Amino acid sequence: MLFIVFSLFVFKVNTLQLVDYRADKIIWEERINDGDHFEIKYQHSVARTPVIEFFEIKDGKILLTGTEYQSYGAGLPTSAEQGDYIVENDRFIIENIDQFLPEIMLRVSDYAEHQFIFKQESFKLYKNLKTETLLQIKTDKISYFTFILRRF
Repeated sequence: MLFIVFSLFVFKVNTLQLVDYRADKIIWEERINDGDHFEIKYQHSVARTPVIEFFEIKDGKILLTGTEYQSYGAGLPTSAEQGDYIVENDRFIIENIDQFLPEIMLRVSDYAEHQFIFKQESFKLYKNLKTETLLQIKTDKISYFTFILRRF
């Protein structure tokens, strides 16, 4: 029994978290494994067309792998500084960006209609959080005990 209790504190799990940065409050948290994917989808502020950014968990960290959009607009690349630039089916796609990010800071907007997609489940951030919420998306390694405690 002592071994089980000890293990709960010693063994760590990797988690992906959505944190209300100003309130320092975890809004959403899931256990992750290397190879898990997530996406951030939003409407471009000027072009009003969808933009999707693709991420993968690698070595417990966030890796930006690609982006996809339908029209040129302010802030959208016209070529790839990093990765492979493809034009296909009236979409602009940049693959193989492979850039590690320590975190993602996102200001939620109902105008941009930000969505967070994990394991085929879409979380409409713009409907569930106040506009202008500063959201931090990050990974964290926590004890299994802490992970279980946060579930309740």
